[in-house]
Amino acid sequence: MLSEVILLSKSLSSSLEALEWEFPGTICNPLSYAWDNFESFLRLSVKEGQRVLFLGMNPGPYGMMQTGVPFGEIDAVRNYLGISGNIGEPSVNPPEKKIEGMNTRHHEISGRKFWGMAASYGTADAFFSVASVFSFCPLAFIDGRRNITPDELPCTDRRNIDRICQIALSELLDIMKPKKCIALGHYAEKRLLKAGVSDVLYFPHPSPRSPLSMTFWDSGEALETFRRVLDEA
Repeated sequence: MLSEVILLSKSLSSSLEALEWEFPGTICNPLSYAWDNFESFLRLSVKEGQRVLFLGMNPGPYGMMQTGVPFGEIDAVRNYLGISGNIGEPSVNPPEKKIEGMNTRHHEISGRKFWGMAASYGTADAFFSVASVFSFCPLAFIDGRRNITPDELPCTDRRNIDRICQIALSELLDIMKPKKCIALGHYAEKRLLKAGVSDVLYFPHPSPRSPLSMTFWDSGEALETFRRVLDEA
């Protein structure tokens, strides 16, 4: 299983790297310059018998874009996940959202919320014994000071991402065979439904942009719902 996911991730990265883009900003691929950390994350997190698969959208500028780990809040990556690999030099480094790797002083709130929920469940080994975590698209898109989400990209870029990443998602689901999929946000929810997952559970993305989302994560409702899903899966 692990070797299949590693090969799939490398293939996905290569397919996206080969695209020509209309997006005028900077495109960052942590599966390239931060592969060491990402592979360490896969080796830690991909296990037989996991019942739940969490799916996010794409890297945030202060999370996976820095550390190579999905929802890669620096403190969680270091202290909860115990990952501290090398971050290489990206081919292009966005000047206003500079990649500093494991030396970053920025924090990703969504990653802090997500991995905080996981830590409340148990150790990293305990969490990954029942759940896995992936992003639909491994690329980050930066335009000046703005973090651009895939659904904000030019039409041709959106179609290319949907085509390539949707195939990869279907292959991932075939490999992982989760009993339940949890979408972190509506974008991920649509992608899972398009992949043929009939019963997708929606969690609001743990983004600080939404007060309702913060209530869901801060109140313990996310953990409570996750535990209930495990009981039912």
